[in-house]
Amino acid sequence: MKPDNLESLFEKVETIAHGPHADLLAKLIDLLYEREMQEPEYFSPEDLAAIEEGMQASLSGDRSQFISLEEYERKHGL
Repeated sequence: MKPDNLESLFEKVETIAHGPHADLLAKLIDLLYEREMQEPEYFSPEDLAAIEEGMQASLSGDRSQFISLEEYERKHGL
């Protein structure tokens, strides 16, 4: 990553870390860090594309591809 991109990333992370999604950011960073320490190539290109698609849908307010926790539990007999 280029130094100017890294600086921009740090600024964005700091902004999010002080906002309402701070806990989610911390969990995501912990997950990525743990996986990086174990398996540097944890996410396949397909995984990354699906994550990006889900993030874009969520940010745009499109919840059609998501299910509730209750529905998930019902589908999986939990």
